[in-house]
Amino acid sequence: MGMIKRRFAILALLLSMSQGNSAWANFDIDQKMDELSARAMLSRFGYGADESSLKVAMHQTPRQYLMHSIQGVSHLPVPIVTQIQSLPISGSTIAMWSQYGPGGTLSDKQQDPEARKLVQQTENQYMDATIQARLLTMANSDNQGHEALLSFWLNHFSIYGPKDYDKLLAWDYSNALEWAMRGDSFESLLRASFYHAAMQIYLDNFQSTAPTSITGTIVAARGKPTGINENLARELMELHTLGVDAGYSQKDVQELARIITGAGIYTPKMQDQALSKAGAIRKGIFLFDPRRHDFGSKTFLGNTFPAGHGLDEIDRALHILAMHPATAHHIAFKLARQFLSDNPPPALVNAMTNAYLQSNGRISATLIPLMTSPEFAASLSNPLKFKEPLDFILSAARTTCSGMPIGNPSILVFNAKDMGEAPFMHSTPDGYGATESDWLSPAAMAERTRFAVAIAMGKVPLVSKAENNLSPPTATSAMPSPMSMTQATATPNLAKGISCQPDLNTVTQLVGPISSNTKTAENGLSDPEKIVLLLTSPEFMKR
Repeated sequence: MGMIKRRFAILALLLSMSQGNSAWANFDIDQKMDELSARAMLSRFGYGADESSLKVAMHQTPRQYLMHSIQGVSHLPVPIVTQIQSLPISGSTIAMWSQYGPGGTLSDKQQDPEARKLVQQTENQYMDATIQARLLTMANSDNQGHEALLSFWLNHFSIYGPKDYDKLLAWDYSNALEWAMRGDSFESLLRASFYHAAMQIYLDNFQSTAPTSITGTIVAARGKPTGINENLARELMELHTLGVDAGYSQKDVQELARIITGAGIYTPKMQDQALSKAGAIRKGIFLFDPRRHDFGSKTFLGNTFPAGHGLDEIDRALHILAMHPATAHHIAFKLARQFLSDNPPPALVNAMTNAYLQSNGRISATLIPLMTSPEFAASLSNPLKFKEPLDFILSAARTTCSGMPIGNPSILVFNAKDMGEAPFMHSTPDGYGATESDWLSPAAMAERTRFAVAIAMGKVPLVSKAENNLSPPTATSAMPSPMSMTQATATPNLAKGISCQPDLNTVTQLVGPISSNTKTAENGLSDPEKIVLLLTSPEFMKR
């Protein structure tokens, strides 16, 4: 009964979410960070401190940390690199598409049911491998800020991986956005997302055909339905750029949908000679096919688009959207909400908006007013952001496995799905929620406590078998029930790997200063129980 009472005490402490930490991080954007500031930055723009990342961050200024986060690369431990390279996604995307894409040599449209089943299994393996590789990278990267910002943009330009052929393309989509992010330009990110086949498939634009186009006329003559799909046009404006309250009209949506007709995907069954003759333009698997495009005149957001233009008018429309003041405000607000508080001060958002416009949409320039604000400095010692599920899972893993590669993706995938935030698995284009109200509930806290208890007991096999000389357990590792540290329930397929054995002193150092309430709650607890308390404390639940 004593442990059950303690568990409820932990949950009550969590749900109160009271912050009593009075420590103040000395913070200047161009001064090297002290330990408090470095720990706070790793939590805010990353997934929490481990011993190695803390030492590196303390040799950087916040500005250097930010620029490295945007423009730098992620280095992974050699065993993790080897592990990711062994996954099916590591091969050529073009070669894979020629086999499994629509009309490919091994496409899922084959007549033989058994062959079709095997192809579908391969597609599912690609999707599983994509989630595994993304989580392994986030858990082990030496450039946490890079992964945190990339996750933000992947969620902003969200796709649903399991939809149709996006199972095959989600990893390449992630790589495309990562490459664009290094350009430090929102317009580069917007273009990378739009001109990727995964987005064209997800929001059905590859099916959008102008009725007056060559293809539209032929299809109509055959008595088949054709028309312009507005899905991508609407989400481009509502979610990706201007925002829902920007004052545009339904007519603007319709005109943008006309502008982006012809944008779609290349399929292996297409004849390259015919495409070339038609003037089609291919970028990887993305294809602009003028035979589906509406070449008529348009008026979009007050801008006249003369008749007779093709891909160039898509480029122009994307530029107009990227440079629009409403887009600047929308992006500034979302960045402030992600990296400061659920309700950022309007004056700060306005300052970030102006920085965006003055810099032509540079991400670093937009974030500088945030990082130099008194609100940001104050939030480092008293964080306002409640950790999303992935923030919690990855920070708990990094804190307790400090210095050890986290090489068992099954654990990460299981818990990410269980807590509701697996990469590429949000079905609607608005992406996962980013506020406390989206994630804080008694049920959610029970799940986090279960995970914390399992880690403290050494029951979470997070470490790759290749990283030690120990033999793996012969029986399926057990995940503890949230109601008892001694009661275990079997969780299938999670035994691969070796558990971390968290050290209380290390965990205490990496969590950092705690409130008097949390210190009082530690009285009488064993070391594993103290680790549970730290991992479920208000201090650790905020970033």
